[in-house]
Amino acid sequence: MSTTTAEFVVSGAEALLRVSPVTLGSDRGELAVEAGGWLNDPVAGSCRGALGVPLDDVTGYVVAAGSGTDRWPVSLGIRLDFLADPPIAGPPMTVTGELIARDDLGGTTRGVVADASGRPIALVTQRSHLVEVATRPSNSTVDFELPAGEVTVRDALGFRDITAGIVELSPTPLAANGMGNVHGGVLICGSEFAAMSALDAGGVLRTSSIDIAYVRPGDAASMTSFEAEVVHRGRSLAVVRVNARSSTGKLCAVANVVVQR
Repeated sequence: MSTTTAEFVVSGAEALLRVSPVTLGSDRGELAVEAGGWLNDPVAGSCRGALGVPLDDVTGYVVAAGSGTDRWPVSLGIRLDFLADPPIAGPPMTVTGELIARDDLGGTTRGVVADASGRPIALVTQRSHLVEVATRPSNSTVDFELPAGEVTVRDALGFRDITAGIVELSPTPLAANGMGNVHGGVLICGSEFAAMSALDAGGVLRTSSIDIAYVRPGDAASMTSFEAEVVHRGRSLAVVRVNARSSTGKLCAVANVVVQR
């Protein structure tokens, strides 16, 4: 088995979130993410879930860099804990990931997003499973048309509230990962949006954690729906379960979203 430093693939989700590589290795990786107004959200207040894109990337690429060239990691599950809103102006954020353990089946990694002062904003733990691939994902020749900086992640991806607790993601290349599936971080965004819709958050509440399990890939070229069920709602804390489904109705992911006032 030969291993190689993984090429960082800028797919639609990375382009939208302005993610760029700094260093990628088999034990540690680092990315940079621009701060900007696209991270605002009228319902969630701040699209904290968008940090799932670079956190998924930086931890996944650590596993990829230490694996055979005929294998690629896919996420089994991600746990995110949010400590603050991401900045909407100023220098880029730093996203780091490190290996905790690996074996022939996959790896476990953890990471953090920090602002320019070094203050931690979000934490991640990811479990990855290695699958055989004929070729690894590579950079596309497609030039992604990015919206203006004031356009939110919600609007750029085409998320729509259908009714309270039900949100749809329109087909768009900006939601895709390097394999053409809905990026794990975008499924995290959709889960956050559906949870906040179910709670009628109005920009007042904030997501404190998201724990998501990925059960099958979702096609970024098809509609994806997110259905939220409020499991508990108290004065200062709510727990919401969200199911993400493909256009055929098959389950893609299940998320538990914890929201606080």
